[in-house]
Amino acid sequence: MPTTILTDIAEAKITQAAGSGSQVAITHVALGDGNGASYNGDFDQTYLRRERVRVPIERRHIVSPNAWRVKAEFGAETVAFDVREAGFFDADGDLIALCTFPAAEVRRTGAIVYLIDHVLNFSRVAEGLIIVDAPDDDLFDHVVTNLETQVIFATEQFDQRIAIRALQAAN
Repeated sequence: MPTTILTDIAEAKITQAAGSGSQVAITHVALGDGNGASYNGDFDQTYLRRERVRVPIERRHIVSPNAWRVKAEFGAETVAFDVREAGFFDADGDLIALCTFPAAEVRRTGAIVYLIDHVLNFSRVAEGLIIVDAPDDDLFDHVVTNLETQVIFATEQFDQRIAIRALQAAN
């Protein structure tokens, strides 16, 4: 299972944001090959061991007050390499969160579109101090809203059927 950590620089920026009312805004995701080997990330890391490509985060969705689902796409023209690390960077270019992948979960880029669909969970950080600065995932929001509406509608229909049966049984 991948391991995601907040870096020391993230902790310093979060502390500063808490005192000033500002936020740490994650804007980009980078992929690297870990210099050819899987590894466990260090809190004091300021960059990926070997970054190969970086793109802006395309879409985001708030999963909970302290968790964000982020999506980014690396095109088929991306150079082929084994992804062993992913970094989430703020607008200043600082590494905020680091995700490392064990050897069994390494995936390869190049020739196909490589998608990042990752939940960043900041449960140990005060609500609102870290945000993902990217467009909202309207499709995800639409599907969730539509699903919630369908569940409410189905529940109401079920309740009505129960009430009708009770009335029929009473007559």
